[in-house]
Order: sequence, then C-alpha cells, then structure tokens
Amino acid sequence: SSQDTNSLAGKILRINKDGTIPNDNPFDNYVYSYGHRNPQGIAWHPITKNLYSSEHGQSRNDEINIITKGGDYGWPNVECTEISKEYENPIRCYSEFTLAPSGIAFNNNELYVSGLRGTQLRKLVVDGDKIISEEILINNLGRIRDVVVHKDYLYIATNNRDGRGIPSPNDDKIIRI
Repeated sequence: SSQDTNSLAGKILRINKDGTIPNDNPFDNYVYSYGHRNPQGIAWHPITKNLYSSEHGQSRNDEINIITKGGDYGWPNVECTEISKEYENPIRCYSEFTLAPSGIAFNNNELYVSGLRGTQLRKLVVDGDKIISEEILINNLGRIRDVVVHKDYLYIATNNRDGRGIPSPNDDKIIRI
C-alpha cells in the first residue's frame, strides 16, 4: 500500500489545521510523500525549512530522510542500502545496526535522533543534504522514544515499559539535559 498514493498507509500526510486537504498537495489528498515503511519522527530544519523524517527499516536499514513534496521513498521496492535514481535516497542509512529511530528534533544544524532498539540518543550535524558528523550522546537509559529541543535544553522520553525493553523500577521518565 505504500506505493498507492490513494492509500494512507506508508505515507507522510499534510493536512490543514481545519482538517481539509491543502490546495497544493501533490495528489489532491492528504498524501505529501509516499513509499515509506514506518516513519516515526518528523522535524523541520530551523534554517533551511526542509522537512526531515526518521524511519524504521524491515531489518536494520533504518533511515533519516529529507522529505520532498510528492517524493517516493521506495518501500517495498528498495531499502536504504540500495541507492536509486528512481526513488528518493536517505541521507543516513543505519545498516550496520538497528537503531529503530523514533522522535527527532533540530537545534540549528544539529539533528537529535532518539533510538528505540539502538537505545541511544544520537547527534547528527547536518549541512544541506549531508551529514558531516555523528555521535552518540546517551546510551545508558534503555529505549529512547522521543527528543524535544526547548530553549537551552533537550528533553528525552524513555520507553522501556512497552513490552520490548527491560524496565527498571523507576522507568519511564522524561529527562532534561
């Protein structure tokens, strides 16, 4: 269904605040981009105004994408390790391990990516459509569901009690950094 632009499955949707379809949506419905397997987080770059998303692969092959209006991201025909001229390619492919990225947030050119199975918070420095550096900021809190930037702080939410993590007596938490 992710390749069918009349289906809402496997899509990033764009909707007016009143629930109507934006006049300039590419398919005259709520669909903004398609060919996604499992998008988890979206964030606007504060400087370039580009829309970014995090997406789970089927097995590893998790992606960070820049979302373009009407863009086809290839699922189920290709995964992120397969560079294609026919589909939009990710700017980061996690094929070396399973990150299971979920929430993402920007602070200037820094993109923060929370990882569920990867149990970490990563910081990616973005320049245009390239990632110029990447580092693990936190990896000792278990599954990290979301990250939010507010003023001078990062807020992260752990997610160990969803049946997939190993909860401790004080999980889950929102942590300010």
